Amino acid sequence: MNPIKVGLIGFGRMGGFYLEQMQKSGKWDVAYICDLSPESREYARKLAPRAKVIADEQLIFDDPEVQVVGLFALADSRKAQVEKAFACGKHVIAEKPISDTVENEWQAVELAEGTKLFSTVNLYLRNSWYHKAIKDFIDQGEIGELAIVRVCHMTPGLAPGEGHEFEGPSFHDCGMHYVDIARWYAESEFKTWNAQAIRMWDYKDPWWLQCHGTFENGVVFDITQGHVYGQLAEKQTHNSYVDIIGTKGIARMTHDFKTAIVELHGVTQTHRIMQPYGGKNIDVLCERFAQSIESGVRSEALPTFRDAATASEYAWRFLQDSLQHDLPAIGNLETLQQIRERRRTMSNGYGLLRKFS
Repeated sequence: MNPIKVGLIGFGRMGGFYLEQMQKSGKWDVAYICDLSPESREYARKLAPRAKVIADEQLIFDDPEVQVVGLFALADSRKAQVEKAFACGKHVIAEKPISDTVENEWQAVELAEGTKLFSTVNLYLRNSWYHKAIKDFIDQGEIGELAIVRVCHMTPGLAPGEGHEFEGPSFHDCGMHYVDIARWYAESEFKTWNAQAIRMWDYKDPWWLQCHGTFENGVVFDITQGHVYGQLAEKQTHNSYVDIIGTKGIARMTHDFKTAIVELHGVTQTHRIMQPYGGKNIDVLCERFAQSIESGVRSEALPTFRDAATASEYAWRFLQDSLQHDLPAIGNLETLQQIRERRRTMSNGYGLLRKFS
């Protein structure tokens, strides 16, 4: 089949990831790249000389040959773009969250569920090989009944004030991925929760949060997330894992952003699997979306707008719950400024991956 014509709106860090994977795939024709920043547009022209690089997104919506719109700018722009895309007969790939408020997110869900056009959102953990391997092991009955889902993701990561204000504090901007994957494992909806957070470096919003609670089916969860893990350490590290506990066995995963290690301890099988981590798994998302368009049947493995809105809403609920409890502030804004300055000068590792991050 002919390559699928797509227009990308927003060419920061994530927009660059999508361009790279779409160019590798052979199934996509990146017809447009739109960004308000002249610097970003200049960079886009170097990477995609055949694409029309523009500042006016309306040109993408008005082009009848564009089949898919990729929404990779900040969250405050997405609901209006989703509405225009569907009105113009275009499928949608969006970054999360799908809008800047819970109300707008659920309006975007209504738009998506009221059309035959396809849509998906980058809840990238669902596209990872390691979570699929663990889920398959659970489905085989190897750990008995699922009882406890534990998720932890602590890195140096995004510092407060680095431009993601519309995506919310760390636990919403990043943590909603872990809220989503816990729900994905439990195959149930959240029932109860209790959250504790801390305002690191005296910043106005919590930047570390731990929440535990239950799902409606009785599965217990705990989620820990924060971009607070040794920001100024000489050699930076992180702590990221999932720990799935059943009535008979367990499954767990750790990664170092390069290699993921899955350990499966079941009643009849024991496995230790090491494979490349896979990053944001944009290649998997784009491949599944392309196959859906080519076949006319939406892949059930694609995350939905409803999945994204649910994860976002509960991330906000957990944050709000943390504000009802003691919320200590430790550290000072001078340290935060040192962190920001270090991240600006880092060229690899946990620093900014490129200048438009």
